Amino acid sequence: MKKTFLRPIRRFVLVLDDQPETDEGGIIVRREMGCSHMDFTVVAIGTTETVDFGVGDSVIVCDANVGRRVMLDGTVYRLVRVSDIIGVKEP
Repeated sequence: MKKTFLRPIRRFVLVLDDQPETDEGGIIVRREMGCSHMDFTVVAIGTTETVDFGVGDSVIVCDANVGRRVMLDGTVYRLVRVSDIIGVKEP
């Protein structure tokens, strides 16, 4: 089966969002769609953006509910503006 993927266009970044349910040791845990943290992993960057972070980096956004959530092939992502990213977590 071919996976669907979203390539963001100008001024947008695709990040991995909290998943609505996870399997923790054989127990399925359902979570609300909202979140309380502000760090996300970058999955894709807009076509014409020159930014100081890349795919796989963990970025901090300005608000825990910023952006639009989108589900592709059962995985929840969030599409945020580059201007809503306020920092990059250093290892």
